[in-house]
Amino acid sequence: MATARSIASLSLSFGLVSIPVRLYSATESSATIRFNMLAPDGSRVEQQYVSKSTGKKVERSEMNKGYEFEKGKFVVFTADELKALEESPSHIVEILAFVPDRAVDPIYYDKAYFVAPDKRGAKPYSLLQRALLASGRCALASWNNKGKTYMVQIRATDDGLVFQQLYGGPKFAHSRTWTSNTFRCRMRS
Repeated sequence: MATARSIASLSLSFGLVSIPVRLYSATESSATIRFNMLAPDGSRVEQQYVSKSTGKKVERSEMNKGYEFEKGKFVVFTADELKALEESPSHIVEILAFVPDRAVDPIYYDKAYFVAPDKRGAKPYSLLQRALLASGRCALASWNNKGKTYMVQIRATDDGLVFQQLYGGPKFAHSRTWTSNTFRCRMRS
């Protein structure tokens, strides 16, 4: 049997406490089916980018990224400018609050990871796990990874800590149109 491989080395941080941990994938999607687009003769097709103004094919290396601030008017960014806009990745997961376990509705759950103590982190890790279990609370934290800031929930189980990445913002814009007839909802306390 293969040994699980850590995907990140992080520090759970709150106040003056910093707990070194390692992150492991909790799920694996091995049953992914990928389809290819095919021409009528069965050969693969390729995507081409075409200029709307000239009708000519544009190579990816010739493309620029821009933001449309007004219909038909763009601010164009260089690769260096875009890189400067990205938030730098951080190995620190900043715990912002401790809230009741049931305060975060599972509808917001995205990716799940297992958290294990790293070197010199076993004792504080165990203390945090036991405190979360005993209090019925979980931690809400902020994590910068791959140029994005994620909200995460850190919750305790009998086996350890689970690092739950959360959905947020515009991904739930359509929830405003749901009615009580669409879904049967239960109140969360």
